[in-house]
Amino acid sequence: MPEKSAESFYKSESRYRTLVENSCDIIFSLDLEGCFTFISPAWKTVLGHDPDDVLGHNYREFIHAGDIPRCEAEIALALQNNRAHEVTYRIRHVDCGWRWHTSRGTLHRDDDGVLTIIGTAYDITERLRIEELMAQTGKMIMASGLAAGMAHEINNPLGAIMQHAQNIERRVSQDIAANLKTAAEVGVSLDLVRAYLEQRGILAFIGHIRSAGIRASEIISQMLYFTRRGETGTVKADMTTVLEGVVGLAENDYDMKKKYGFRSIEIVREYAAAPLFATIALQEMEQALLNILKNAAQAIADVTTQWTPRITLRTKAHEGTVILEIEDNGCGMDETTHQRIFEPFFTTKEVGAGTGLGLSVAYAIITKGHHGLIEVRSKPGEGSCFTITLPVQGRCDE
Repeated sequence: MPEKSAESFYKSESRYRTLVENSCDIIFSLDLEGCFTFISPAWKTVLGHDPDDVLGHNYREFIHAGDIPRCEAEIALALQNNRAHEVTYRIRHVDCGWRWHTSRGTLHRDDDGVLTIIGTAYDITERLRIEELMAQTGKMIMASGLAAGMAHEINNPLGAIMQHAQNIERRVSQDIAANLKTAAEVGVSLDLVRAYLEQRGILAFIGHIRSAGIRASEIISQMLYFTRRGETGTVKADMTTVLEGVVGLAENDYDMKKKYGFRSIEIVREYAAAPLFATIALQEMEQALLNILKNAAQAIADVTTQWTPRITLRTKAHEGTVILEIEDNGCGMDETTHQRIFEPFFTTKEVGAGTGLGLSVAYAIITKGHHGLIEVRSKPGEGSCFTITLPVQGRCDE
C-alpha cells in the first residue's frame, strides 16, 4: 500500500473508531443466526451490561419475549429483500427492567464475503413516556370541558329535586303550624297522614331521593375541580409536613375508617431529612393527596391473602422539583387499568362504591392546577406507586 494511502486508511479507521466508541447510540453487528459479533461501549452506558458479556450471545436473550417475533420477521424481510430494516422492541436492562429501543440495520458483506447485519439502536423510553403523558393531558383537557358543562347543566335540575324533596318532608311535618291548620281545614288528621306515608314507605323513598341528591351534589363538586383554580390562594409549604397532615386527615376520615380500616394499615415514612418547600394551593393539594391515599387503601382492601397491609410515603428533591411517592402493597393493576386510571368516571369498583373521579381530580389538581406531573407504576399483585413531581416555584399563573 502506498505510504499516503496507508496513512489515509489509518486516519479514516481512527476517525470511525472514535465515532463508534463515543456514540450515545448502541452500534452493533449480528451474524445471520442473530448472535452479536460487535457491541459498542454505549451498550454499558444505556443498558448496564458489559459488552464483553454480550458478544457471542443471541439478541433473543435480551429482547422481551413478546417482541421477538416482530424482530425476527423484520430481519427476515431485510435478508430476503436485501434492504435496511427498522424495528421497535423492549430490551432488558441490567436491573431487570425493560427499556424501549428502536434499531435500524442493514446487510453488510465484508472483504471476505461474510454477511452480517450492522446497525444502531437508540433508547426511546423517555420519548414514549412523554408522548403518553401528552396523550393523557389531551384527554384530560377534553374531559375538563365536558365535566364543567355537565356539572353546570345538572346543577339546576338537581337543585330543584333536592328542594322539592325537602319541601315534601316539611309539608307533612307535625312541627309546623301551617301544616296542622291546613289538615284541620280539610278534615284530616296529620298523624294519620304521616302514619300512612310511613306505612307505605313513602317517607323512606323521599329520604332516598335526598341521599341520592347529596351524592350527586358531591360528584358535581368533584367535577368542578377540573375547571376551578385555587380560590384560597397559595402558600409556600413543606411538602413532607403537608403529606403527614394528609395522613392525619385519612386516619380521621369516617369513610376510610369504616370501609378500609385505614388505621390498621402500616405507614412507612421515608422522608427527606431537610424540609422540601413548594408553592401550592394547600386545600387543593390536600384533596389530591387524600384521593391517592384513598385509592391505596382501597387497593389494599381488595387483597384477600394474609399479609401486612402497608403504605410507604417518600419525599425527595430532584433538579429543582419536589417528588412525593405514595406506594401501596395492594392488588396492583393490569395494563388496561394502568392506561385508564386517570380518566374521569373510570373505576374498577362495583356500581355505587365509587364515582371514578378521585384520581382524575388528583390528576387535574396536580397537572393543571400546579403544573406538575403525576405518574403511576404498577403490576397485578405487586401494588402500585404514585409519583408526584412539583416545581419548587409553584404554579406559573401566580
